[in-house]
Amino acid sequence: MSGPPVSYLCYVLVEGPVHGSRAVLPYILDTTRTRSQEDALVWLRQRARWVADRLDPDPAVSPWVTELMRMGRVPVPDAPTEIRVWCDDPGEERAARARLEQGVPVSVVVPDGPDRYTLAICPQRARVLLVLPNFPLQPRRR
Repeated sequence: MSGPPVSYLCYVLVEGPVHGSRAVLPYILDTTRTRSQEDALVWLRQRARWVADRLDPDPAVSPWVTELMRMGRVPVPDAPTEIRVWCDDPGEERAARARLEQGVPVSVVVPDGPDRYTLAICPQRARVLLVLPNFPLQPRRR
């Protein structure tokens, strides 16, 4: 495979232990494929915020967290906080763009207790196909 990326496979994956066993299994939360690097990054940030909000409400919009902060109790940084920080960091976005332009996958892995969340974009390159020339068929000679 060669040439610039022609599509981007994006996914959100969670891995965690199976209750009552030592097995750790992956579970795909969401996937998409896009032709645009920009669309892939927008999708990944939206999905990252979606995961963070499902794990823990956003402190900026949650009255109970805001009240705790006013009282001097600051919540401990956790996986949702790390995901939100990644989403809002322009330096991380520039680094992700640079990697994607080089055809290198981008991933963010955030542990949350025994679980691990992975958000990733994998550039897919064009496949080169062998095309034979179209020769007209010649009639059989008898």
